[in-house]
Amino acid sequence: MGQNKWFHEENLLMPLEAKTKEEAIEELGNLLLKNGYVKESFVPAVIAREKEFATGLPTSEIGVAIPHTDSHHVLKQAVAVGLLPESVKFCEMGDSFDAEVDVRLIFMLAVPDKDKVMTMLKQVMSVIQDPDFLKSIAQTSDRSKIAVIMNERLNAGTVTNAKDEMQTNKSADALEVKVTVEHPVGLHARPATLFVKAAAKYKSDISVFCEGRQGNAKSILKVLTLGANQGCEITIRAEGEDAQEALNELKELVASNFGGVE
Repeated sequence: MGQNKWFHEENLLMPLEAKTKEEAIEELGNLLLKNGYVKESFVPAVIAREKEFATGLPTSEIGVAIPHTDSHHVLKQAVAVGLLPESVKFCEMGDSFDAEVDVRLIFMLAVPDKDKVMTMLKQVMSVIQDPDFLKSIAQTSDRSKIAVIMNERLNAGTVTNAKDEMQTNKSADALEVKVTVEHPVGLHARPATLFVKAAAKYKSDISVFCEGRQGNAKSILKVLTLGANQGCEITIRAEGEDAQEALNELKELVASNFGGVE
């Protein structure tokens, strides 16, 4: 990711004045449009997508949202950052019951190449799971400092993934299956949302593993942080009364390319 910058200070909107998530998306999207990063179709596409696949994330210190849309609405790669003085409500990503998140920090992703979607998501997820980073954003009102922080973190040449400790000792009662992610952009926001919603229906404890990383299959943050790109083999492990049923559904969901969702 180091060869081309994702964040430019011109795409920092602080303060971002908005009373609803739609207003926030429009303000930030119009900034990207004015600066030549997206097409005129971008803003309405992001708003429409948010209604179908929510992007609010219940992170510590300060609520975050990562609205985005399909690559054909984008001209050049970018991340626009908006910091709201007062929070607005976004629906929580991956929640089956439309729980709401009070969001003050928005990362709007403009990704022109599907192959780079997971790269950008991994970078953003590694950043927003850092409580010290979120605390510094929540406590800073200096625009220049925010710009420096975003430049350092979002344009970092190396993505550092937050990893859970790999559980090498599998319980004798646990069941698991392996399946390869064939979706063109990997286990990113929309496929991850479907995956988490499917896992949440079951009482069993369900974990998913990818290249040494482990996450709770019912947590959208953990699933996104896995960074499962196209071609990655994941292991799904379940333990509980409905473990086999859970594994059957989740394996079929991944094998079906998540029903063809983009």
